[in-house]
Amino acid sequence: MLPEIVIIGAGNVATHLAHAFQNAGCHIAQVYSRSLDHASRLASELKDSQPIDDLSLLTKEADLYLISVADAAVATIAEAMPKVKGIVAHTSGSVPLAALTPASDRTAVLYPLQTFTRDAVVDIANVPFFTEASDAKTLEDIDSFARRLSDKVYHADSDKRKTLHIAGVLSCNFVNYLWDCTAQVLAADGYDFSVVEPLVRATLDKAVAIGPRAAQTGPAMRCDAEVMRQHMERLDPDKARIYCELSNEIMKTHKLDCKL
Repeated sequence: MLPEIVIIGAGNVATHLAHAFQNAGCHIAQVYSRSLDHASRLASELKDSQPIDDLSLLTKEADLYLISVADAAVATIAEAMPKVKGIVAHTSGSVPLAALTPASDRTAVLYPLQTFTRDAVVDIANVPFFTEASDAKTLEDIDSFARRLSDKVYHADSDKRKTLHIAGVLSCNFVNYLWDCTAQVLAADGYDFSVVEPLVRATLDKAVAIGPRAAQTGPAMRCDAEVMRQHMERLDPDKARIYCELSNEIMKTHKLDCKL
């Protein structure tokens, strides 16, 4: 018999995990969203999945109820849903396990350290998953669910997940913002972001190979104040401020005797 999963949420993470679990041999019995249209959209992409917009309609027979909604809504969902016998898990990096206590005696976390956009392809098999659970048997079971998706399964309690979440913001969200700044600067002179693609990829490869600190290059590492000032003059005030602060932090981190 296929493991039965209920997906609570219909956003980016919920969509990717629903498809991944179905591809891994699980049955997505239901998809819940406050918007029935959103639930129906995701359910229609799955096999024999029922869309619902009322938590009282949750099946009581599922093995896993996966809450994949905005962090601020996790506890509200757990309090509103009927108590079930299956595992109730969330996918958040910042919400404590205890938030799920009202929903089940078996609670867990299944946190994927990855960025998800609904229509962007993600190789789930390469995504690291971090798990936590209310007891040893539940941890074993949620690990088993995680390993259906990826061999990269690790344990992290609520405190350690905060560290992982910070790392995700720094390494993904902030870096992506800088890429957006890059795209704007390039577009102003008629260039596409793709011209820096080889540089971006080489930077990541080198950082992974030798470590980010050893891989650092650029005018800040050379204490080239004149070049940095020229750059700042070409940027709008907000981006110039960020450029200045980041350059100063690079010089401080590497204990260089210079400052903008």
